Amino acid sequence: MRYVRFRCIAALVGVCLVGGAIGWSSAQDSNVGPSRGSGETSGSASPTEAGRAEDQPIATRQPETFLEFAVAGGPLMVPITLCSIVWVAFLVERLTVLQKRKAIPPGLFQAMRGLCEAKPLDRGKARAILEAHPSAAASVVRAALDRLDWSRDEIEKGVNTAAQREIYRLRRNLRVFAIVSSVAPLLGLLGTVTGLVQSFREVAISGLGSGAALAPGIYQALITTVGGLVVAIPALLTYYWLMARVDHYVHEMDNLVVDFVDSQHVPAPAA
Repeated sequence: MRYVRFRCIAALVGVCLVGGAIGWSSAQDSNVGPSRGSGETSGSASPTEAGRAEDQPIATRQPETFLEFAVAGGPLMVPITLCSIVWVAFLVERLTVLQKRKAIPPGLFQAMRGLCEAKPLDRGKARAILEAHPSAAASVVRAALDRLDWSRDEIEKGVNTAAQREIYRLRRNLRVFAIVSSVAPLLGLLGTVTGLVQSFREVAISGLGSGAALAPGIYQALITTVGGLVVAIPALLTYYWLMARVDHYVHEMDNLVVDFVDSQHVPAPAA
């Protein structure tokens, strides 16, 4: 199952990369200036008009769509886009793993509540219920069920071991969202700084003039910062949201196991 999930993630990343490459190519084609034919048509103008047209700066088509802005952001928009793809892929994977039926199935919760009230405990029925609801909670309760005849400290130690193993499985890959939320804005800042360096380098070479040549470079350099924040903010929110979901599952599992042990554990007679 684990390899199937990673294959699905790899397939999703591949589809996004192919789609992004096609869109990137289309956006670059749309930014191409006027064709040669238009220049030839305007060549029939009078010499005075031609000279006046040569004195005026050629208008450059500015980006309008989201994809065109991404292309205008420069090469560092590529790793920022990859960060967004990683975020989406692992979000799908974690939402699949952290479904309630895979952590604490409602049927298991209700059945165990009924077993807590039954005395003496039918251990065969309890094992059948746990096998019918494979989940993180079932693994932790099974650890308590196998140690009901042991001392309280031994039960607690065994349950903690099983719980730590299940909590690790639930929290696995959540760190990816924290990494993306930290790296994406840094990549955006790096893109902005390098873009500003390039813009001021052009100014140092050709002079400031009216500043019309400087403004496009500055706002295009800021695109990477916007892109980094657009990726980092939802990634950070996703991290805290999924962590809260895992903590809620852990709290419910803890209550379930404590109630089960308190109702069914019989203290060993003193020696």
